[in-house]
Amino acid sequence: MLTSLHALKYDQLELAIKAGMNDKEGSVRTTALGLLNDLSISKENLAGIVKPIFEKGTLPEQQQLLRVLGKMNPENSEPVLSNVVDQLLAKKLSEGLTLELMEAVDATNSETLIAKASKLRTNDTGMNEYAGTLLGGNRGRGRNIFFWNSAAQCVRCHSISDEGGKVGPSLSNIGNQLTREQILQALVDPSARLSPGFGMVKLTLKDGQQVTGTLMSEDAEELILKTSQAEPLEVPVGRIEKRENYPSSMPPMGKTLSKSEIRDMIEFLSNLKTK
Repeated sequence: MLTSLHALKYDQLELAIKAGMNDKEGSVRTTALGLLNDLSISKENLAGIVKPIFEKGTLPEQQQLLRVLGKMNPENSEPVLSNVVDQLLAKKLSEGLTLELMEAVDATNSETLIAKASKLRTNDTGMNEYAGTLLGGNRGRGRNIFFWNSAAQCVRCHSISDEGGKVGPSLSNIGNQLTREQILQALVDPSARLSPGFGMVKLTLKDGQQVTGTLMSEDAEELILKTSQAEPLEVPVGRIEKRENYPSSMPPMGKTLSKSEIRDMIEFLSNLKTK
C-alpha cells in the first residue's frame, strides 16, 4: 500500500509513512523507512526519528535506514552517520550494518567522516575492499543468486544436494568446510585457494624438477597430485621451491555481483551444512 501511495503521489503520504514506521510488522516498517527521504525532515528532527530505529529496530530496518541516509542531504545526514560510526566502532551495533554505513558515508563526500570511518574498512582478510560483506546478508536472496542469477551462473558448475553442475566441487557442506572469510576469498579470488580434485598446480622442486598435476589433497606436510602416472604423487612440502596455482575457470564474482549480492551469497553458503 505504501509503495502504491508513493507512486500515486498521495497528498497525505507523510502521515502514511509515519504510520508505517510504527506498524507491528517489520516488513511494513522497512518499506516506510525506504520512503523516508520523500519527507522534508530537519536535521534536528532527523536525529529523533533515527534514534529508536538504531535502538530497537531489526537489522533489515537499520540497513534500510542507512540506505536512505546515504541519499539525503549530507548537511542533515552527516551528524547521524558520524554517531552510527562511533557506535559501530564501539561494537554497540551489529557488524551487519558495515556495508550500508560505508556506502552512506562515501555518499556524503565528507573527508572528515570518511577518514573517521576508515577503521571499519580494515579487516583480517586482507581484502579491505570487501569490508562489510561477511555479515548482514540475506540467505534467501543468496539462494536466488546461486540458482537463478544469469550473470553468476553458479548452478551450472556447482551443486547443492545433487542439484546443479558437477564441473566444480559440491557446496552442500561448505559451511562446515570454509569460514566466512574463506568463502569471501573463494568468491572474489577463486584462484587463490584450490579445492581438492578441481585445481591444477605446478611445482618446482629444489632439485630443479617440475611437476604438474591436479591437487588431490594437501596439509602442512605434503601435497598429493594426480598426474599422468598411475599412482598419485606425494610431494613433501620441504622439497618444494616454488608453487604456482593454475587460474581457476571460475570468474571472480566481484566483477559480476555487487558487494551486497556477495554478502547475500556468503550468508547463504555459510549456512550450507550437512551435519
